[in-house]
Amino acid sequence: MAGDYLVDGPRIMAMRRARGLSRRVLADLVGCSEEWLRLVEKGARPLDRLSTLMRIAGVLRVEDMSELVGGPVTLPAASGLPGPRDGGFGGSAEMVLALLLPRRPAGEGGPADNVHRVRRHVTAAWEVWRRSPRRYTELRRDLPGLLLTAQATSRAARAEGASPEAAGMAAVELARVYRLFATVLRGSGEYAPALLAADRAVSAARGDPVAAAPAWAETAEVLVHLGRPADARRVCLTAADLATGPRSPHSRGTPYTPDERDAQERGAAAGACLLAGALAAAAENDLLRVEELLNRARRLAARLGEDRDGFLVELDLRAAAAAVRMGRHRQALRLAEDLDPARLTTRDLRARHFLTLATAHARDRAPWAAAAMLRKVAESCPEELKHGAQAVRLLAELRLLDCATTQVELRELTRLTA
Repeated sequence: MAGDYLVDGPRIMAMRRARGLSRRVLADLVGCSEEWLRLVEKGARPLDRLSTLMRIAGVLRVEDMSELVGGPVTLPAASGLPGPRDGGFGGSAEMVLALLLPRRPAGEGGPADNVHRVRRHVTAAWEVWRRSPRRYTELRRDLPGLLLTAQATSRAARAEGASPEAAGMAAVELARVYRLFATVLRGSGEYAPALLAADRAVSAARGDPVAAAPAWAETAEVLVHLGRPADARRVCLTAADLATGPRSPHSRGTPYTPDERDAQERGAAAGACLLAGALAAAAENDLLRVEELLNRARRLAARLGEDRDGFLVELDLRAAAAAVRMGRHRQALRLAEDLDPARLTTRDLRARHFLTLATAHARDRAPWAAAAMLRKVAESCPEELKHGAQAVRLLAELRLLDCATTQVELRELTRLTA
């Protein structure tokens, strides 16, 4: 038993803090309750399972268990956790390591130039996610380095003598990097590290509810995948309310007065939370709550000015996805098929749209139609069928069916994505 090794709870707490993990996130990564972990860290409860100790050590990147216990014990590789090499995360391993092992790069520059340069790089990275056919490959390669730069810039901008504008802008950009980490990891099906990244995004944007709202929405989407839709819905409703509340004068990096553009930003932030909340309510099979949240989002659309059409497209996509999640497959097909493809202006939007159609067709017992929609996913974003968790699961389901037409389509998909 692990208790025989005299596990040092305060040492676990110190290592957790050194890795930048909240108690809640470590508990989620390990698979225990936050209260249980609190008692262990305070020394009020023994850690009585070796397997749990190994998982904690794996998350904290401890290879020699003597760092946590009273004797020299070698830590075997913990299954499914980031170990010394690939750690079971496949192509996402470097991203997970960048989250768990933050480093300070040498030669950090001054905040003023760096902040604007980081903003350009972060915006370009988000464009890769929205528009590149190789978005998983490119972002898995580039995001760890971008995170190091954003972290260094944020530290420099908080240094003595730095302006509030630079500090606010740097914090927002760091939050955007963490949120992109969470989005890519969630898309890959790596939900535990995605939750960590989303939590870091919320922390980075703390003090600016408008900037934090998309991070809360991302957190909620991860929580749904982790089987916690009620928590996800509550997070979204709280964040939506906060996004329309008071705002720090320098939260966006420049002074502002409440104006039309500010109202648009607030509307977009609150709307993102409401749409994520609708998906969470769908996971609870609460149709009335789904409709309520979607209707609130529609009312917010009036505030969005030139961004209104993009938000309405997102709303239509989420409405169809919510219908699929609730098992209302015919409704999902009607909603998705009513959406004009010309409004889907990025590869990401097209891939998500056709993937929703594919899933609805598969659940409606039309596997040939599902395979045809997956072909459109491959044409929009080929890597989605190789790295996207939802598409990979759907492909696996279709391959098990005894349908000659479907098998022909699947072989063609394999050729297209090779």
